[in-house]
Amino acid sequence: MTGRGRFARREVRISVLAGVVAALLVVVAGAGLAVLSKPKWTAESVLVVLPSAALDTSDSAAYYETLSRGQIVATFAEVADNLRFQDQAEQNLQLSDAQRAGVTTTVSVVPDTSVILVRTTAGSAAVAEQVADATTTLATTYLAGLSEPYRTDLVHGAEGTATATGTSPLVLLALSVVVALIVGVGVQQAVYHLMVTMRSSKERKARQSDPADATDRADPVDAVDPALPALPTDPTDPAGAADPTDSAGAAAAAGAEHPVDADVPAGNGSPGDDRNDARPGGRAQESMVGPHGR
Repeated sequence: MTGRGRFARREVRISVLAGVVAALLVVVAGAGLAVLSKPKWTAESVLVVLPSAALDTSDSAAYYETLSRGQIVATFAEVADNLRFQDQAEQNLQLSDAQRAGVTTTVSVVPDTSVILVRTTAGSAAVAEQVADATTTLATTYLAGLSEPYRTDLVHGAEGTATATGTSPLVLLALSVVVALIVGVGVQQAVYHLMVTMRSSKERKARQSDPADATDRADPVDAVDPALPALPTDPTDPAGAADPTDSAGAAAAAGAEHPVDADVPAGNGSPGDDRNDARPGGRAQESMVGPHGR
């Protein structure tokens, strides 16, 4: 196994381990949140605002017209939403401090109606239902003496209306598992690429600082082995002609420029020389020798 392969396997192991650790941490955090989180329960009672039953038919019609404008119902709901009714209801029920800490009550109006909703949220269904009914009773008693022409009637109480709200522990645990998988894969990839980048940077710096690698990085075309024989030159290639600066090349060039006939005996080259006249073709040879033969 090469060194690079060992490094690659080491990077994979470390990155996978980091991803698994990150995923486990997310799962543990999600499980703790699911265990510590407590479900909430919401109970609801319903009131309706109507003209007083003691009014005659003509007066009731006028009060219904006024009631349809929405101002009377909104006023009653705002009064019933006063915090003192909730506090009084909790005191009457003798709730502990822990039970009262998670209790909230809101009063709202159903749009375009004279219906008022009293909703209470608590840590248990029983507490939510009891506080909602107690708050509704206190608010109704107060509003009954506030305005004679109108009355508030209870449509239904909060008993049996409690429903669980919020995120359940099982949903939180499932979400934590999904998030853990995503986080684990992300951490593994990040650690792996970081380690690969660091290793590549170290190897590059090591090659740059090592002088023995300079010959490896040199151009192989420029490197010539002196032990190899010289390549033969092409006689027909002008670039392969003998260099005039070379001694052998200069002699070859001089011989080609000034040819000398070895069979011609030395003489003064004068016209009266009998040796040149006696030989057949003497004048032709003299002319071939040229002025340099003299």
